[in-house]
Amino acid sequence: MRKKVSLGSKTIGDNERVPFIAEIGVNHLGKIDTALELVRSAVRAGSDFLKFQTYIAEDRYDKKNPRYKEFTTLLKEWQLSRDEEIEMWKLAKDLGAEVFTSVYELKSIEFAEKMETIGYKIAAFEMRNKPLLKEVIKTKKPMIISCGMTNLNEINDLTNYLNENNTSFILLHVISSYPLEERHSYLSKINILKNKFSCPIGHSDHTPGTLIPPLAVAAGAQIIEKHFTINPKYRLSDNFFSVTEEQVKKIKLDLEWSFQATYSPSFEKYDPEKYMRDFKKIKS
Repeated sequence: MRKKVSLGSKTIGDNERVPFIAEIGVNHLGKIDTALELVRSAVRAGSDFLKFQTYIAEDRYDKKNPRYKEFTTLLKEWQLSRDEEIEMWKLAKDLGAEVFTSVYELKSIEFAEKMETIGYKIAAFEMRNKPLLKEVIKTKKPMIISCGMTNLNEINDLTNYLNENNTSFILLHVISSYPLEERHSYLSKINILKNKFSCPIGHSDHTPGTLIPPLAVAAGAQIIEKHFTINPKYRLSDNFFSVTEEQVKKIKLDLEWSFQATYSPSFEKYDPEKYMRDFKKIKS
């Protein structure tokens, strides 16, 4: 039987409405005023969850990575101070938002706990980071894990480890390309994951625009994540392929439409075949 996972006030799983995660990430580019407006806009859009990124730039990437210096320099510029992060979390909660965050090292887990995060996002880059996973497990909060750049054997090893530790988790199908062409979304992988693993399966979409989320639901996704912006004209970070407030409103409607069309929860109640059933021939 497929498990369900409680994330904040929502239940993720079979026959449950499909919630939307607005991934704010570092689209604020290190500016607190932009960060606060991102929060306000994502809440106005009706996002079910907001997702932040909590990190210390120098500790986020492996120093052996040949791009360590380049990306650390950028992330240092885009990193909010802890006081600014507290301000962002407080605003989100004051507006009634449910918030969780991505973490990349142990100190950020301590901070996220103080902020009362409802769960933890594990980026695809971190899904084999045992020390990080071990500390998140200790919080006893659900994990939302991106499965980019991986294979079924690696995912199987991870899920076995999490199950051994009685951890609730959601797997997200994702293609780790920024941005991603729609034709490379590989949405059939969602059903492959559902057939292989008994946890909820979602989709993290890196394509521009609003086309893919409802298709992902039709393919079996039970939660959707997209990067969120207040200005897609910004060329830095993920802004240029992120969705806006108006686009999220459309996505929310599309997700509900796709849920209804895919699972037809009122099918038995309305019995749309009732009239035509009289014409059914039964002969032996």
